[in-house]
Amino acid sequence: MAVSPDDFRGALGSWASGVTVVTTELDGLMYGITVSSFASLSLDPPLITVSLANDNRLPSMIEQSGHFAVSILADDQREISLHFAQPGRVPATAFGHPVPTRRWTTGSPLIEGAVAQVDCELEQSVPGGDHTIMIGRVTGAHSDPGKLPLVYFRRDYRSLGEVNNGG
Repeated sequence: MAVSPDDFRGALGSWASGVTVVTTELDGLMYGITVSSFASLSLDPPLITVSLANDNRLPSMIEQSGHFAVSILADDQREISLHFAQPGRVPATAFGHPVPTRRWTTGSPLIEGAVAQVDCELEQSVPGGDHTIMIGRVTGAHSDPGKLPLVYFRRDYRSLGEVNNGG
């Protein structure tokens, strides 16, 4: 029995996830996209994964630069998520939106005000259908326990209060 794309999206959209922005910098040009397919992989060594569509320029930029960063967005950063989700953007010397960033060891931009940030060196990239799974070795990590995450559930942004109340 074949699974329809709508049934597949509906089922997987029922999995609430945090919202991240994955970024890199290559030859002085920054680029990033909104990603919900992010997970921890290993504590020793510290590894994470992100899954990126092959038709996006970010996988090849990460493979060339050898590094990337993941910013786990806070519930007040919906606009930032929407900005990085817009198609047609190109790498530039700035993100083209008032997005405050900082840099750590790899040089990849991290989004200020996020719930957490993870700086990574590319450990490995693995083909996965129409996506590439990027495995990052964490070189730096920070979290802000005073912030709540932006959540994506059933094709819309939610707050933790909405998810808890069945919204």
